Amino acid sequence: MSTSSYTAVNKPVVSKDRVLPLGQRLSYGVGHIFNDLCGSMWFSYLLVYFVGVVSISNVNAGIIMLVGQIADGIFTPIVGLASDRTKAGACKIGKRKIWHLIGTICLSVSFAFLFNLCLLCNHKSEEWMLIIYYSFFAIIFTFGWASVQISHLSLIPDMTTKNSERDFLNAIR
Repeated sequence: MSTSSYTAVNKPVVSKDRVLPLGQRLSYGVGHIFNDLCGSMWFSYLLVYFVGVVSISNVNAGIIMLVGQIADGIFTPIVGLASDRTKAGACKIGKRKIWHLIGTICLSVSFAFLFNLCLLCNHKSEEWMLIIYYSFFAIIFTFGWASVQISHLSLIPDMTTKNSERDFLNAIR
């Protein structure tokens, strides 16, 4: 049985129930590494960094992370809906990949500000200024993280309808 057919304008249409090429499988798996690294830094080191380097109290460092997690809870379904509703022809890279790119940019920018000392503050700054500053970048970070996470997972059903291929893609990401 052939895995492709032709449309009225003689463009090949590839069947989604085929086995994906190895290069496409590996590319998909690698596409999530940056998001995982940033998430690991967020959950493993951010509290230590805020308390040990920035000298924010334990409670206020926890408040900043809580603000980020609340934002993540809000952004995740919003990004999912927006990703689904984005027109496929809206940009040449595809409706899922544009959200992946937006998220990667947000992660890159916010990560640099989260793990550096406050640029707008000095040694006399009140702690509430630090909370606002870092909470702002925590919100951008979690928006970016949700954008990459949701768009990357949403690529799976767009790539294949074969359950064994979907399982494999989930396993390697």
